[in-house]
Amino acid sequence: MEKKRIKTYVAGFDESLGGGIPEGYVVLVSGTPGTMKSSFSYSVGYHNALNNGTKAAYITLEQGKDILLEHMSSLGMTDPKAYENLSILDMGTIRKNLSFLQAKGSWLDLFKMYANNLVKADNVRLLVLDSLDVLEVMAKFEDRRTDLYYLFEWLRGLGVTSILISEKPMDFSPTAPARDEAYLADGIIHLGLHHTSDVYVQRRIRCIKMRSTKHETGYYALVWEDGHFEVTRAVSGIG
Repeated sequence: MEKKRIKTYVAGFDESLGGGIPEGYVVLVSGTPGTMKSSFSYSVGYHNALNNGTKAAYITLEQGKDILLEHMSSLGMTDPKAYENLSILDMGTIRKNLSFLQAKGSWLDLFKMYANNLVKADNVRLLVLDSLDVLEVMAKFEDRRTDLYYLFEWLRGLGVTSILISEKPMDFSPTAPARDEAYLADGIIHLGLHHTSDVYVQRRIRCIKMRSTKHETGYYALVWEDGHFEVTRAVSGIG
């Protein structure tokens, strides 16, 4: 049976993914600073909320809601119809709500309880977490492999499609050992910067992994135009 898919609404990229991200998957969006990971992930939530009425939530543990909205507004993601279905929560909001939970437990336990309540109350189908790196610090992981395993299983148990943003360096060369999160994720989308000349840098996107999907594995140039992302064939050059 063909899996239902969540479109990324990146022109040209969904076609390379067989229509988009399979529903219910936990997908890692990785890349160094400046590669537009947050903008890409936010755009997925925004355009699904706008075009499909999909209930989506973007949880930012790194920056405040106002700063995030200001940045996304500068990219043209301002349609009020989208925000009828897209919720944005920042660390301040989360701390405030966690303080009302009458429960004992670790920060991660309380965060999970809060997120679970959010998903159920708002019928969220698409959840973006920015970022996995900050969550790991806040949760004070001790046994990283085990803690990540249970985190990913919890996300799958929510019954949503999850996008996790990560800035940790990941080497995707054939001989490099994979990080734990790379094994655990159902999909990996990598964003990078490539020098095409001494003065020009091109943003690129590549699907490293997407289970149950026949997908392209090569790099595409990633461009932001007129309020949405699109991909073109990557320009060859130095680097």
